[in-house]
Amino acid sequence: MLPALKHTAKLPWEDDFELLKADPSDPGVSIVIPIYNAGKFLEKTLRSLLCNDLTGCELILMDGGSTDDTRDIVEHYSEMFASITLEPDEGQSDAINKGFSKASKDILYWLNGDDIILPNTLSKIRREFANRPNLDVLVGNAFMTELDFTPINHFQFSDESITYDALINYAKNHLIQPSVFFTRKAWERVGPLDLSLHYAMDADLFIGMAREFEFRHIQEDIAYSVYHEDCKTRGKRAESISELAYVQSRHGGSEQARETLNILVGLFNELQSTETEPVAPPPEPSAGCERCEFLLAKAAAMRSEYEKNKELVLKVEAQL
Repeated sequence: MLPALKHTAKLPWEDDFELLKADPSDPGVSIVIPIYNAGKFLEKTLRSLLCNDLTGCELILMDGGSTDDTRDIVEHYSEMFASITLEPDEGQSDAINKGFSKASKDILYWLNGDDIILPNTLSKIRREFANRPNLDVLVGNAFMTELDFTPINHFQFSDESITYDALINYAKNHLIQPSVFFTRKAWERVGPLDLSLHYAMDADLFIGMAREFEFRHIQEDIAYSVYHEDCKTRGKRAESISELAYVQSRHGGSEQARETLNILVGLFNELQSTETEPVAPPPEPSAGCERCEFLLAKAAAMRSEYEKNKELVLKVEAQL
């Protein structure tokens, strides 16, 4: 195993795990790693992959033009990759689409540069696909964790919880993206990712796949989805929720979309009641209340986002 470039990137289990060798006859996996300025987290992600037998797998790294120390990390681990692309893209969805266009294996998967795949996962997944010749989408369990891998939530699924009827209510029954593997057949039928989506592209893909294919569950912990201050869905909560509602509606879930939009309304109302009620009228800039101004602007932006996406949902409903 390659030595860590940064001592802080060494994973807690590196010294204790035993590598499980994959059967060479099992189908291979193409793993796309879309990144941009991922220097804070990327090395841990790559080291988690090294805690798997990568024989028969190909790693496809798509860097959208990082300007931090990402490229130093990529250079250190360059021997891992079947393909490295360093060029501007149109966002994460575009990077993933381009990555899968380079893929040559039967099983497809993407791992963001701040998430973790658990030891020996790939060998187990490949064996599962080998044993189930009609399998197209496989979902494992996953943890949402803090940066230090302290668990926040343990997501445990079942065959019943990953049907279309369950997933269309994605705000309540969502998947953890790095715990989902699918076949080239499923990707070619439902993909590629919609470039206009920046937060709910995985929901769009998985709900679409659930309409076409039967999802199956494996009772294994597959991945850690690491929740941190730089996460897109953490910093852009309103945008993420409203985009999900749009996705649900265009997949036939109008009622579920309305429920999701109500989450956004609830956030807006909570922000107003807990943060902005004392502010009436808004203070003049000379008063020095920068936080008040920020909260008022945020509340207005959330209301604007809600109204805009409500119109989008209604337009989609009218076309169904």
